[in-house]
Amino acid sequence: MIAGAALVVPLLAGVAFSSSPLPIQSRAGCFDTPEAEGTTVFGPMQEEALVWDRFLLGFLVRRIAGEQLEAYRKERGIPLQFMWNEEGSGALQSSGRQPLRQPGAAGSLQPHPCGMAVQTFVKDLASHGLSDWLLPDWVLEFNRRGKVLARWDVPLNAPIRAVEEDAVWVSWDPQPLCSDQSLDVKAYLVIGTDGSLRAASRPGLISEGRKIECPRSPDIPHSEFLVCQSVRDLKTRKTRRLAYQLPCE
Repeated sequence: MIAGAALVVPLLAGVAFSSSPLPIQSRAGCFDTPEAEGTTVFGPMQEEALVWDRFLLGFLVRRIAGEQLEAYRKERGIPLQFMWNEEGSGALQSSGRQPLRQPGAAGSLQPHPCGMAVQTFVKDLASHGLSDWLLPDWVLEFNRRGKVLARWDVPLNAPIRAVEEDAVWVSWDPQPLCSDQSLDVKAYLVIGTDGSLRAASRPGLISEGRKIECPRSPDIPHSEFLVCQSVRDLKTRKTRRLAYQLPCE
């Protein structure tokens, strides 16, 4: 355990501070000519994407992947997807789609079946300063009467795997952004009701909940994609009732 933990620091140090050429096969023009692909890029997205790829493909060790991904999140942020909130920030300019300007932000916007999807590097879901124009998915906890007891903001299309006290576990598929290579790493995001975020991995499976009927409650937005589940708390083993939306078609 000690030896494994000791590997995290040197592996990340090379990623966080190195500007040497990347030892990976990158797609030509990754984020170079975004408008040709219908994508709007903002901030140093290409730089962040290439450093992220170098970390995943050159330094990630499966045995300690959870610790490494969490250290990277703390250092630089991790790329997650959300929906573009046009109401909160105004529609994109039709003439040229002016790049978004947000201090410290890097990401891209692409067409999505539900509208526009934003992929951006974030360290958490509360203090990243992008709340005016990011629209996360949500998970609600409710009681037998349908009253909402807690809410979690989660990335776009993040499958719910477990609940543990004031946090939910969602599946996360960390993949390179500018490479044709792919990874097979079992990873999760642990998200608190306060917007806190933690990357993790654990052996074995986290059992999914049992599907239940959603209550008719004014506290729970109803849609054709709404799903409700009964889930046992990983720590207390108490039954929790969660509502969330499946990906739109």
